[in-house]
Amino acid sequence: MNTKKIPKLIFLLSILLIASCSKTEDNVPLSASTAEITVDKIVREASLRNQEIPFKIVTEAGNDVTDVATFYIDGNEIIGNVFSSPTVGEFEVYGVYDDAGVETTTNTVGFRVIIPERKVVIEDYTGTWCVWCPRVTAALVDVHEATDKVSVVAIHESGSGEYADPMHFPQIQDLKDEFGVEGLPAAQINRTTSWSLPTIHNDSHIEEVTSIAGAVTNLGIGVNSQLIGSELIVEVNLAYEEGSGQNDKLVVYLVENGIVYLQKNAYNTIDQSIYFGLGDPIPDFVHNDVLRASLSNVFGDVMPSIGALEEYTRTYNFNVPAEYNKENLSIVVMVVDENNTAKNSQFADVNEDKSYE
Repeated sequence: MNTKKIPKLIFLLSILLIASCSKTEDNVPLSASTAEITVDKIVREASLRNQEIPFKIVTEAGNDVTDVATFYIDGNEIIGNVFSSPTVGEFEVYGVYDDAGVETTTNTVGFRVIIPERKVVIEDYTGTWCVWCPRVTAALVDVHEATDKVSVVAIHESGSGEYADPMHFPQIQDLKDEFGVEGLPAAQINRTTSWSLPTIHNDSHIEEVTSIAGAVTNLGIGVNSQLIGSELIVEVNLAYEEGSGQNDKLVVYLVENGIVYLQKNAYNTIDQSIYFGLGDPIPDFVHNDVLRASLSNVFGDVMPSIGALEEYTRTYNFNVPAEYNKENLSIVVMVVDENNTAKNSQFADVNEDKSYE
């Protein structure tokens, strides 16, 4: 995969900071100086416990004044420009520096120290021709109502003739073979566990997901992307509190939401289903989380061994086809172990900067 450094990805917490008047020179114009304060080199909103968080101040003129600045966390001066915390919490940072004899204070930026929570990956093997596949979509409705700690990927398989699926993912058979998926409908939890779905829409099935969603984990994943014309640039960063496992792999998917297309529907006559009476096929079914492309290998790109609290960053480039709705694209990232079981995941809309959660 060709890689390229993403242009100016430090925009989430990098904000223009208007300097205050000097405490000793109250008549100095407010326009005397402005500065930008940057929380960490990739500007993440959240960091792990004990992870070093460097701060940096660059003036409007482009001068780096970090070395001559004093930084304050929650109003308390720190030594140097690096902070870490062994406990979780919300913090605020600002800096003070001398600008041509004027004591200049940046405004304040908030950031957090967290313990990561697990997002469960659900992969829905589906097809527009598959009459029973809406039951997985109905189950996903229940899951989304119960938790936001899930990353969903709908992997479409083509039928034939009138019901050929235009969202067919070319490598679906490779995935089915690897994870033992034989017939549709089918869904996998964290890639390797089959999700036991009910015949009709009810609440009994969601515990398989909610029982592990949001559980404490030692792996934080962040994703930041920019779409410039048709060129998509995705930067993934991650860190482990206790170091990575051997042969952990990184999977990066591009998915699309809001695709309106027909869906065969065996539930048209089953009044317990949310799809009762909508027709067979449903002519204007909304397909979400549709797997459009794998920016990585579909089974993941092997990562090097990563030490505790070290940050690993990888960048992917992809040329988005014209037929994709660029406004509805999202990124799903997962880290899997050597047995292909997902350890944690993250999702974000294209052009969104999402930090560890």
